[in-house]
Amino acid sequence: MINIAIIGLGYWGPNLLRNFNKNERCNVLKVCEKNPKIINNFAYEHKDIIFTTSLDDVLNDKNIDAVVIATPISTHYKIAIASLKKGKHVFIEKPLADTVKKCESLISLAKKNSLCLFVDHTFLYTEAVNKIKSISSKKDFGEMMYYDSTRINLGLIQNDVNVLWDLAVHDLAILNFITNDKPKLVSAIGHKHFTSKPITTAYLTIKYSSNFIAHINVNWLSPVKIRQTIIAGSKKMIVYNDLEPSDKLSVFNKGVDVIVSNKFNSNNLINYKIGDTYMPNLKNKEALSLAVEEFLKSIYSRLSPLTDGTGGLNVVKILEAANISINKNGKPVTI
Repeated sequence: MINIAIIGLGYWGPNLLRNFNKNERCNVLKVCEKNPKIINNFAYEHKDIIFTTSLDDVLNDKNIDAVVIATPISTHYKIAIASLKKGKHVFIEKPLADTVKKCESLISLAKKNSLCLFVDHTFLYTEAVNKIKSISSKKDFGEMMYYDSTRINLGLIQNDVNVLWDLAVHDLAILNFITNDKPKLVSAIGHKHFTSKPITTAYLTIKYSSNFIAHINVNWLSPVKIRQTIIAGSKKMIVYNDLEPSDKLSVFNKGVDVIVSNKFNSNNLINYKIGDTYMPNLKNKEALSLAVEEFLKSIYSRLSPLTDGTGGLNVVKILEAANISINKNGKPVTI
């Protein structure tokens, strides 16, 4: 039985506590939360768990095998590196850390100490994203042309990172999962609407080594919540609406072909394919429970999880390049 400590009971922490607590392969031994009022709200329901405001109580407890970090991004590295030094496996909220250098340091130490470093890119455990990968990897999808995502809502405005690091991180994890192509150029523009807060609206474009391109629109100041992505192939196209309760995916048998009429004639013809549309049946299992199971399985098997430190590093490389591009007014940055 793996003994777990949850660190942080803010926005996502309660979901992590619930999922780890119901998994029979582990035991939630301690929860660390700096706010005593929040502790009081949970301690009454979980009398078998030890609650503490001290991080040292967790780090110095030899009975704890793994920590689950659900704290602000700016604290990720400090807590994770201390946990790895104490010989504890780490499950950490996305993104892995706030710089590439810190990510590389965490990966190196985890490898040195033979510990699992798991990044909670939850979307990669959803049935919808796995179905997208399955459909888009087949020959009848054609060449993958573009990925266009809108991920906007009102709040929650963060204090330590901009909107790209909060929202676009999901799309970057999905992109790295569904395509084998390598990002080549990153260009981003963003705007800070409040002087005391990070960038609240941003547009990110990624050019890949092939003809594939990705565009991501993220916003903390939208009156409506939208979670819609189009993944276009030359023969089929997918619309992914994550806010739909059941029919999240629509697959369109639509595409385009260029017909070369004459090698001496540049006016080639465009053939538009228009066919049926269908909605794949998706299993309705909580993705976070699958992520928890993957983490525990990785510890038991000593095999690398799907969302390991390297995957987390690849996401942060793009985010860091996006920050540089924003500071240069959208100038493309090579990665």
